[in-house]
Amino acid sequence: MTKFKRTSNITPEEYELQVKMWLESVGHELDSFSAAHREILSGADGEYEIDVVVRFKALGGVQFKTLVECKKHKNPIKRELVQALHQKQLSLGANKAILVSTSAFQEGAVEFARAHGIALVRLISGVAMYIQGSSQRSSAPIPYIPADVDPYAGLLYSPQEGLIPEGFNSHNNLALERYLNGPGP
Repeated sequence: MTKFKRTSNITPEEYELQVKMWLESVGHELDSFSAAHREILSGADGEYEIDVVVRFKALGGVQFKTLVECKKHKNPIKRELVQALHQKQLSLGANKAILVSTSAFQEGAVEFARAHGIALVRLISGVAMYIQGSSQRSSAPIPYIPADVDPYAGLLYSPQEGLIPEGFNSHNNLALERYLNGPGP
């Protein structure tokens, strides 16, 4: 199993590659799965460089495209960044969009993501990932994570499931697979 580096010890590009590696580890069972780093795509209103572009086939051979933007920030992610990702999704005709961040998300960002079916992911440490989609503020501390745990584990709050949390880890990724295979915008 792959161990991920702590986000405080890596560059933004290394963070993007770490996210790509995580997606590859959970998407390898999808038909014709691929993940490309910093791909330039032409859209209805110009060209965009996307941090990670995921493609796969489902539903009898239908091609799906997911845009993944990675933000290595110290401050909470603002609504504007989620709006920009949504605009790219519309312009490029992508089926899904995911914003992965080292920091939390502001309430406006979560509300916009929920309204438009965009998944929000927070990479908390080098060995655990949590997917956030709830606007409920939590004062709970981040739990201690032993060095020998799964390379990643967390909760997915999918907009499709009404933000009901589902657990996932390196051995069970059904929640993410359902999100990727679910209906688009």
